[in-house]
Amino acid sequence: MTRNALIACALFAATAAPSFASAGEAPRPDTDAQVAVTLCERDALTQAAFRRNHGPSPEFVTAADVMRAREAGERWAEPKCISVRQQRELNRMLGQRTSR
Repeated sequence: MTRNALIACALFAATAAPSFASAGEAPRPDTDAQVAVTLCERDALTQAAFRRNHGPSPEFVTAADVMRAREAGERWAEPKCISVRQQRELNRMLGQRTSR
């Protein structure tokens, strides 16, 4: 996916999120919380969209960080950012885990 396409996706998500949130979906209880990541660039537009949707500036994590948090049973209140390269690594790690 090109950088422009990623920016377009981020902008769409930033503008569409409020309408999806008001569509009558009940908030999930804290027991459904999980380790969640979102694909982020390190540019100003992506980070602004992240802040608009999730509050503070994005915290970038690695695939290894995500796997450790999952194994430790951690629950993140808000998603954290992951780069394209780290997302590929996470997908590879999760694929290996499920094929055992």
